[in-house]
Amino acid sequence: MRFLLRSVSFGALLALSLLPGSVAAGAEASVTIDFSAHGHGPFDASFYKADGVVFTEGTFVGYIQGDDALVGPAAGSFNRPATSLSAWVAPSIQGTAEYTLTAYGASGGVVATRSVAVTQDAGDPQTGPWGYVEIDLGALPRGAKSFRLENRFVRSSFSHVTSIPFGVKMIEYTRRVNDAQ
Repeated sequence: MRFLLRSVSFGALLALSLLPGSVAAGAEASVTIDFSAHGHGPFDASFYKADGVVFTEGTFVGYIQGDDALVGPAAGSFNRPATSLSAWVAPSIQGTAEYTLTAYGASGGVVATRSVAVTQDAGDPQTGPWGYVEIDLGALPRGAKSFRLENRFVRSSFSHVTSIPFGVKMIEYTRRVNDAQ
């Protein structure tokens, strides 16, 4: 678990050190879910519960493009509302797919969504660089209680390929420190 305080002045930090148990208003914690911490094999959906996330989709951590990654699609819920959200994804076979990261509010409505088309295909003249691509929702207009990351097959230069499995190596989010659980 990695927490970083943001938007807190030196004076506020000094005041925090003098007042045990208090947290400055507006302070945010940045949390990184790195799937290398889990290790290869069947995925324990509650492994990152101490980091504030319980996964509702995703069953295996494998090795994709040089990194440990949760094999997508992936979804989960936050124990405190997220104020920003991003994920790093990569295809596990060659082709083009559209990857969509969506954040949902407590009522299930969409808070923010972003789709990114990724082409990693040696037989496609439009191929991009190999490796992981970040999908960043940035600062969310209101707190998100859950998320989903999925992809949609577009094409492949290999005629037998009709879907593109993918991996998620990392999810990063921020939340306000003083939000109630």
